[in-house]
Amino acid sequence: MTTALYAALLTLWLVLLSMRVIALRGNPMFAFLTLGDSQETMLDRAIRAQGNLTEYAPMMLILLYLLETLGQSAWTLHVLGSLFLLGRLMHGICFGFMTSSMPLRIGGTALTLFPMLGAALTLLSVVM
Repeated sequence: MTTALYAALLTLWLVLLSMRVIALRGNPMFAFLTLGDSQETMLDRAIRAQGNLTEYAPMMLILLYLLETLGQSAWTLHVLGSLFLLGRLMHGICFGFMTSSMPLRIGGTALTLFPMLGAALTLLSVVM
């Protein structure tokens, strides 16, 4: 059930990032999400924030699911899942809602890749 929690939370974040893209494309229903500088620049960044999440989240969720089904502790799953979620939030805020923020971008990238690496190495240690 731990994987389901992170799947749900990441999905909610994806919905918000998607709504931001829709708003920046001019949909009046989501106009409240159009804050920021140049809409063209922000649209490009928002699209990347959304796309980047869809590129990384599936693999992390697969890794979490495999670890969960192989009996890995809930503590391990929560550490990996929460760090990954935090990384995706940081990266998504940086790209989807700001014009630049290197600490968020760098931190978000690190907190995305290191939990994925940790999950992959843990999975390898379990199956080998």
